[in-house]
Amino acid sequence: MLIRIINRSLVRRRRRKLLSFAAVALGITVATAVATMGLDVGDRVGRELRSFGANIALTSAGDGLSVSVGGVDYRPAGSGTFLAEADLVKLKQIFWRNNILGFAPRLDLRGRVGGRPAALVGTWFDKEIAVDKSESLRTGLRKLHPTWKVEGSWPEDGDATACLVGRRLAAALEVGPGGEITFQPSGDSTQPTGPESAGALQQPAMALAVRGVLATGGEEDDQVFVPLATAQELAHLEGKFRRAEVSALTKPEDDFARSDVTRLSAQEFDRWYCTPYVSSICYQIQQAIPGAEARPVYRVAETEGRILGRVGILMALLGGAALMAAALAVASTMLATVLERRVEIGLFKSLGATNALVASIFLLEAVLVGLLGGLAGYFSGSLMARHLAAQVFGTAAGFHWIILPPALALALLVTLVGSAWPLARGLKLTPLTVLRNE
Repeated sequence: MLIRIINRSLVRRRRRKLLSFAAVALGITVATAVATMGLDVGDRVGRELRSFGANIALTSAGDGLSVSVGGVDYRPAGSGTFLAEADLVKLKQIFWRNNILGFAPRLDLRGRVGGRPAALVGTWFDKEIAVDKSESLRTGLRKLHPTWKVEGSWPEDGDATACLVGRRLAAALEVGPGGEITFQPSGDSTQPTGPESAGALQQPAMALAVRGVLATGGEEDDQVFVPLATAQELAHLEGKFRRAEVSALTKPEDDFARSDVTRLSAQEFDRWYCTPYVSSICYQIQQAIPGAEARPVYRVAETEGRILGRVGILMALLGGAALMAAALAVASTMLATVLERRVEIGLFKSLGATNALVASIFLLEAVLVGLLGGLAGYFSGSLMARHLAAQVFGTAAGFHWIILPPALALALLVTLVGSAWPLARGLKLTPLTVLRNE
């Protein structure tokens, strides 16, 4: 009997049911699109923000006080302590190895180019390293700084005499791609240390072929970049580097991320360790590379955190507004339905039906409409997210079935919340009041 009543109600009042269905479907469409973008595109937003630069600085823990001006370390190349170039592969062996997007070592030398004081930076441009037998990684400055503009071409890491010249330095030297410069190392810049350094002589000037001119708008415009092996040979520091830039996908830090790790309980420490905070990734890097000190570049990390946090709030507000609008639309259609069927409600009550039985008729109709609307909203929202991701990021988002149960639950919640007040008002009607006016 109950099923027959519901079927007749759905058939006879198709227009209002379709309006409720459309309202729920539209609300769930927006919510599903927001959730899909958050799951599938959140990392892509983070990767886009990685163009701001590296967010972790890696140095030797025993390197002492840095003497840095304009991003260049002005200590003699042989002073302080260094890290092994071969240890950099360990960055891809930590717990959050998949969050390490790229890295590039640096070895700075002082000298003169064309009679002008200049810094020579040895680094990786686009180097492929073997992580293990089945995995390799291409990394270097090109991956760390995709927004850097190069006139000409990037040097090859295997070309020992190739270089990249900063824009301001190139303008002062009146040199461009295809030209040549001469770098004369300073006396203390190439002085080796240790017993093997006895009798070492200063190396002569080195001719470098300009492959490209670099424009960043920063201190790099006054520097010369060469393959790391070239700088290591000039400084007699084969296989060594002084510092490295590391780019990692991280979660915006909250109060828990800033906790004193030494005071965390075992359970809290596991939670902190297994969350991709920039501080926890730095901790894991220091564990993986002996003698290393990893420090967050807070200027970059905090900027990314603010952007991602605000984007998350905006998406949550959009989803909440869509669901609220859907609930209001359901409420209006349910109120019209209750008022239209007030005689039916009075007749049910006069025949002995309880409020619970009368409410079950309306709620079962609402549940059915909500489930169908939630299902339709999930698929349409996934398609919307797929299209938006393809337009904005160039890669389509996928279907996440894990979103389907929450989408159906939200659809039921929206439908029931929207039906609550109209149904409560309808249940207050008495048979005498309703039937007397008919």
